Amino acid sequence: MVKQRCTQISLISIVKSFNHQRKLYVMSIRGEGNNSMVPFYTPALKITLLACLLQVPFAIAQGTPSDDDVLQSAIDKGKLAASYWVNSSGKNPSTTNYYADICSYYGACLFGDAQDDNTYYTKINNSYNRTQAISTANIDECSCGILPLHLFLHNDKQQQLQLGLAAADANMQKNGFVRNAIDDTYMTGSLHIQAFKATDDKKYLNFFADYMTMYQGNLQQSNGLYWHHKDLSHQFWGRGNGWGAASSAELLRVLPEDHEKYDTFIDHYKKHMKGLIDAQLQSGMWPQLLKSTDSRNWEESSGTSMFVFALFTGLELGVLDTATYLAPAKKGWMAVKDHLGSDGKLKDIAAGFWPSVGDANEYLNANRAENGNSHGTAGFLWAATAVIRYYNHLTAISNKPTQVDYSKLTIASPQKVHYFDLIGRSHPSFVQQRIQPSTAGIIVRRSSTVSQSIVQIP
Repeated sequence: MVKQRCTQISLISIVKSFNHQRKLYVMSIRGEGNNSMVPFYTPALKITLLACLLQVPFAIAQGTPSDDDVLQSAIDKGKLAASYWVNSSGKNPSTTNYYADICSYYGACLFGDAQDDNTYYTKINNSYNRTQAISTANIDECSCGILPLHLFLHNDKQQQLQLGLAAADANMQKNGFVRNAIDDTYMTGSLHIQAFKATDDKKYLNFFADYMTMYQGNLQQSNGLYWHHKDLSHQFWGRGNGWGAASSAELLRVLPEDHEKYDTFIDHYKKHMKGLIDAQLQSGMWPQLLKSTDSRNWEESSGTSMFVFALFTGLELGVLDTATYLAPAKKGWMAVKDHLGSDGKLKDIAAGFWPSVGDANEYLNANRAENGNSHGTAGFLWAATAVIRYYNHLTAISNKPTQVDYSKLTIASPQKVHYFDLIGRSHPSFVQQRIQPSTAGIIVRRSSTVSQSIVQIP
């Protein structure tokens, strides 16, 4: 019996909480189905926990970054990047029509949201006084509707809502500006996700779910990676795959499990994440051209940032298992953060380009953008946000046992219903479920998306 239980229970990690007087035990509880509860505490498990605790100092001695170090670096480095972009980049959110600039402003808002800090949002919102319609001439300019829609979620200003919806509706009328490049998935996708959050109108969500799965089917290869372009380039461009990863991370937060496209989307997403960790360099970075061993290849920071964003998002939501993906995600973050200067400018960013020849030389000989380029700033801010969200998702609990009224214990339900708060964050619905007390340990909180729970061990 003990052996059977041990196959259902796996220790994910043991981390110190933000209060160093407490410890956090995070466990994966897997039963017959996502909603099943299985016995999770046995004498054999207690021995396993003690053994794992004894391994922690050894792991630290080997240079493995602690969870506290990863989280604190995301906060510190994210502040540098957000402050640079909002205060010193010389850009104006109201006048720029460049998609990567808008993505950086959006990233600064998300970074502040993750810490309940409205400093960046306030400055961006105060500067955003655009009245001119957003250009819908092409996919890139049209995607600038992302920002007013996100700001609307904070301030409920109808003018900003209308600016963003006009762009989203134009994008839909033009069938998402299909160009058959993986970049398209973020430009069209994030715009429609913001429109869905702002209106709760499922036409935007359904449109992008169809769009994303079409691109996944057309561009994803057997190794999990995306071609840059269906016809023009069969290269595995780093940032191209980054845009695909980032758009998946955005959709992952809002697509309900009962959506007709959910299973197809998730299968492609998981295949992509597996392909990415297989392509990760020993340093923790990802290169300009994935899977290339050419000596001209180089560690590229914008794609790496976007991969970290997608990995930590999947981990936070429980779609990716920590045993496989947490170490590569942490390694990626700890590597890319060192490419950020003290001035908040990220370096080693690939310049944007459209494939013309489509061979490897075109990517390996491509120019590098200036430090602080918005392609890199946006991805870096998303990555820092995802790290913070992941660790915020792990709720610190006291070692000291407390009395719990199990008949009134609220847990997240795997219902296919979500709502969004005023800063655009997705939340699961909650229901009351009766949980029988266990002989040892207390289930404190259970994820709404997978069987991941936090338990207290007396």
